[in-house]
Amino acid sequence: MGRRINVNQGLILLLAALLVFGAPAAMAQAGQAMPAIDFEDGTPQGFAGRGGAEVLEVSGDRAHSGGYSLKTSGRQQGWNGPSLNVTEYITEGLEYQMTVWVHADTPDSSNFKLSTQIGQGDAASYVNVAAKVIRVSDGWVQMSGKHRYANTPSGYVTVYVENDDPAASFYIDDLEVVEVSGGGVRFDAALLGLKDKYEGKFLIGNVISPADTRGVRFDMLGHHFNVLTAENAMKPENMQPAKGNFTFGAADAMLETALAAGFKIHGHTLAWHQQSPAWLNQDDSGNPLPRAEAEQNLTGHVQGVAGHYRGKLLSWDVLNEAMSDNPSTPDDWRASLRVTPWYEAFANGALEGQSGADYINLLFREARKADPDALLYYNDYNLDNQNKATAVANMVKELNDAYIAEGNTRPLIDGIGMQGHYSVDTDMESVENSMKRFIDLGVEISLTELDITVPGADASKGLTEDAEMRQACKYAELFVLCKKYADHIARVTFWGLDDGSSWRASQFPLLFNADLSAKQAYTALMDPERYLIRNKPKNPALTGMAMRGTPVIDGVIDDVWEAAEALPIARMLQAWETASGCAKVLWDDDNLYVLFEVHDTVLDASSSTVHEQDSVEAFLDESNCKQGGYETAEDGQYRVSYENSQSFGSQGKIEGFASAVTVNGTNYTVEMKIPFRLVKPEAGMIIGFEAQINDGEGGGRVGIAKWCDATDNSWQNTKGWGTVTLHTVSR
Repeated sequence: MGRRINVNQGLILLLAALLVFGAPAAMAQAGQAMPAIDFEDGTPQGFAGRGGAEVLEVSGDRAHSGGYSLKTSGRQQGWNGPSLNVTEYITEGLEYQMTVWVHADTPDSSNFKLSTQIGQGDAASYVNVAAKVIRVSDGWVQMSGKHRYANTPSGYVTVYVENDDPAASFYIDDLEVVEVSGGGVRFDAALLGLKDKYEGKFLIGNVISPADTRGVRFDMLGHHFNVLTAENAMKPENMQPAKGNFTFGAADAMLETALAAGFKIHGHTLAWHQQSPAWLNQDDSGNPLPRAEAEQNLTGHVQGVAGHYRGKLLSWDVLNEAMSDNPSTPDDWRASLRVTPWYEAFANGALEGQSGADYINLLFREARKADPDALLYYNDYNLDNQNKATAVANMVKELNDAYIAEGNTRPLIDGIGMQGHYSVDTDMESVENSMKRFIDLGVEISLTELDITVPGADASKGLTEDAEMRQACKYAELFVLCKKYADHIARVTFWGLDDGSSWRASQFPLLFNADLSAKQAYTALMDPERYLIRNKPKNPALTGMAMRGTPVIDGVIDDVWEAAEALPIARMLQAWETASGCAKVLWDDDNLYVLFEVHDTVLDASSSTVHEQDSVEAFLDESNCKQGGYETAEDGQYRVSYENSQSFGSQGKIEGFASAVTVNGTNYTVEMKIPFRLVKPEAGMIIGFEAQINDGEGGGRVGIAKWCDATDNSWQNTKGWGTVTLHTVSR
């Protein structure tokens, strides 16, 4: 997966690199302190828009200090924002603390990121050093994080602020970039290499960018890993940005260096709905191309790219992320597909018996012709979701059975890549169930894009000892599974060398710190079974408080809600962070009241499947039995969309249930009134409770966020829910 950017971003950044960015006054030599940026001279002081469409203006409307700040508006993509070239102030190998003050303007609340870019074009990498949801009412909010610039071979570094909501406008002030540690970086070559530890079981891989092909990072890759995947350089937008214009230079140089050093190479990726040029399957107006033209483009791209690397690569991600999240009819894999630009183009002019899904069969067959000895993979995230895993398994089985029936001696699809964008809350039983499902197909498995995040970690402070141990335990649990099924697992590939260079840096997802020192997660993988025996993970506090009070159910936040505890709904069940928010709970003699405040970037209720629409869900187990399946008399699931459309679990609508919604831009507030049916509530009582946010986009569900339950089984199983204690006095 990697960092997600707009399909045109690579070209835009390449053009932007040709511009001469202004720099703050009194430019320093590399390694000198950068002057604080405060906009008090009435100029942007070197800031420019990343996308080119943004409007940046020095404003006297508000300021964190002094009388001025920099306002950004007119954004068109989430990655758009104010960017400052700080190359002159960065010394390779050193670590820097980046701090900026942010004031939201519109909408009322949204998700901000403080990020840094290293390099340009297809050699660029992007790191989020801090992320935070900020409301207008919060006023000025400090964002701060650290990054160690281990390699800066292109001599191009920027710091920028972005926002998930493309329509968001905001102010920034008082940016500082300060060196916090020196001495460069080095790795401990005395540590046992991961590839040596798991020799004979499966390959151990990592990603590589042009910045990693020299120095200490390349040495460390060689010490621990034996197979590499290009993080960005081989994606469609970098391989053929314009029709017939194949740009292999950066990827070829990187791969030649890696092959000469003895690495095997996995190709990533021939087809994907992201980071792909629009011309492949759309016309100049963004409409789907006719099927015949799309077929020619698909064939030409696969033959051009896979043919160029014929015989050099171990394997290919032929197709990436084509299946919808949590499809409702997984037995029909065609109906479970994402409606991507490739799908739409192949459907445009399809004859009887044809469909948009046909691009997948053609894609794999062309890849087989272009590079016949390479192993061909389907790669996707969230395959621990059993509906999605079932749909993928059905697709692979049907295509392979048809291919073998034609007299071919090997399957069309050799393997399935299970993207491991997990968190410390991931349910490993679900991961194992999917492994067994794919093994039954007779194909090999690879754990790809592996990183295990720690939600809620403070990017400016690092991991607590307990959080690092929890992460290490999750890595250990995963590798216990990998060892158990080693006969069927070909490769385990980590998505990044260290926390500082990870696309999910703010959640510390990898085995090594930014200074390349080993974390507990590395130690855990040296003997995962023993680590789990010695370090039994503690269950986090998954309990909240409900204060006594009776609000008016009108979608407006009454004063009575102020005393209620905010329960963060931020446990992401998908591979990246999408819609999130918080819930609050009140109670009285007859009802439980739930308030949801949701932060989103796109509101979508176009799906005919209610749980795929932008919505919230409350789950209630009145007696907190944790018995597993629902007991009709006391357990309930209550769903309300941002349009205030109500839907319910198996028990149906309960008499007396009420809801109200208010929408502010792409954020929304939901109030629910849920009648108690079995128990008579009283102070001190503990009830089972769960809160969920469904993120809809493009007619499907792209994200699920939870308060407590780390699985997507809350609709049928109460075991993973949290608890709420009923209180009578404010905290």
